[in-house]
Amino acid sequence: MTTFHLTKGDLTRTVSVDAIVTLINSGKAWFGGIDGAIQRVAGGMYHAQAAEMRLRNKQVVIAKGDRSMHRGNFDDVIFVVDDLQSPLNELVSAALKAAQNAGYQSIAFPMMRTGVMMGAVEPNVRAVVAQMRQAFEAFSVDMDVYVVVYDDPEAVKLLAQNMNLLES
Repeated sequence: MTTFHLTKGDLTRTVSVDAIVTLINSGKAWFGGIDGAIQRVAGGMYHAQAAEMRLRNKQVVIAKGDRSMHRGNFDDVIFVVDDLQSPLNELVSAALKAAQNAGYQSIAFPMMRTGVMMGAVEPNVRAVVAQMRQAFEAFSVDMDVYVVVYDDPEAVKLLAQNMNLLES
């Protein structure tokens, strides 16, 4: 059975997981937000693996690594290509399926399409939570799934209320 957790902090360091999930664009402009956090703890080793590929919307790339090679608390990164053409729940579902197929026991998601992306597809944090919830509710596998919120009290409140996540 899938167990969902809510955690506050840095996605790359707060929880120890097999993989972290993030959205990337096919244009390979990967500088800020979660991409920046990954690069601060691991350099470009994960993004270089994705950069070698011809990327298309909704494609999933699992970039392999090992936490002994960097300062983060994760081994791999699950990149899901997001050109803002698909509902967020489809992208979250693609990441969950990839994690299941890879045999991961634990993964961590950030709040997606917030910050600079807010309003590009989902109009607000409530809509982001609703889309993530839809994907999570359809997923049932023996895995720990963490939603890590960096600094957004509204998101933490909405996640706790609407998704019944266990606070870690």
